[in-house]
Amino acid sequence: MKPGNENPMNKTIRVLVIEDDTDDSDLLVRQLEKNDFEGSVKVIPDGGQAWDLLLAENSHQGLVAIFLDLNLPSLSGMKLLSRIKSQQKLCTIPIFVMTSSTNPKDFVECSRLGVDGYITKPVTFMTFSKAVADLFHAPSVGPANKLTNGQPVLPNRFLFGQGPLLDGST
Repeated sequence: MKPGNENPMNKTIRVLVIEDDTDDSDLLVRQLEKNDFEGSVKVIPDGGQAWDLLLAENSHQGLVAIFLDLNLPSLSGMKLLSRIKSQQKLCTIPIFVMTSSTNPKDFVECSRLGVDGYITKPVTFMTFSKAVADLFHAPSVGPANKLTNGQPVLPNRFLFGQGPLLDGST
């Protein structure tokens, strides 16, 4: 699926996928479509373009989630996350970070900024299936915005995927 072509501009965007890897965005879009979001997902492969869209008047209305890669062209995902969380009209939109980073500092910073989920790459269809199911079917998945002794206090279902942050080998 070509980024940017998933949603005609006259339809409400309910889920924004900010991801420059087409394999990852295709997997996520397929899973979202299985969960009643067909035709309401927009993929943007660039952080700067995503920021421009989010600043556009009323672009955030109806938006139920953002899936955000940290490694993006023009504007990094971390900078974009920080900007989103600093805007009153955007800061309550649930954000799920997708990253190949194994740097614990990225994890702590995302937690501090209040992301709702942290998905480690490489991802599989099952990883996205679990993340999407937990996002839209869990009774309460709140942001991980509290720190205890410098470590994030995470809600259940915060981490998805595999890697050092998940298996304790940081």
